[in-house]
Amino acid sequence: MHRPTRTAALVAGAVLGLTTLVAPAASASDGSSGHHRSGHTILRADLTGSMPDGPTIAMVKPGQLPWVVDEGTARVRSDGRVRVRVEGLVIPDRGTPGPVTSISASVVCNGMVVGTTMTAPLDMEGDARLDGMVWLPKMCDMPMVLVNPNGNAGAYIAATGL
Repeated sequence: MHRPTRTAALVAGAVLGLTTLVAPAASASDGSSGHHRSGHTILRADLTGSMPDGPTIAMVKPGQLPWVVDEGTARVRSDGRVRVRVEGLVIPDRGTPGPVTSISASVVCNGMVVGTTMTAPLDMEGDARLDGMVWLPKMCDMPMVLVNPNGNAGAYIAATGL
């Protein structure tokens, strides 16, 4: 029976130890670790209410009434996750969102809408939390988020970059 020498056992242990240290680092660089799987942030920006005479963005027109936002943020990740948080998204002279009871979010990349989320409820104070998914192209230059009233992707009532 052949017994391994002490040197051989030490070398084998060192190789095994080095492999366990290098393998996680290699998998992190190829985007397969848990941190990278979630997608890096390509947009994190404040939301601003729209004005009827505001710009048409990616062929989407602003709403017909003015809108204000007390606080609002939008975040888009490279894996297509979209998060929108708004507080006080209302029509200023009414102080309520009026007939708007839900919102969706359209993501603009390369000057065109590439996807729109499902809707999320908007309460009477104009508060909403939306977590959705859209398909994103490999290159998403100049990303923006448009907040759509009642899931109508043909209009926006708040947006990033205004």
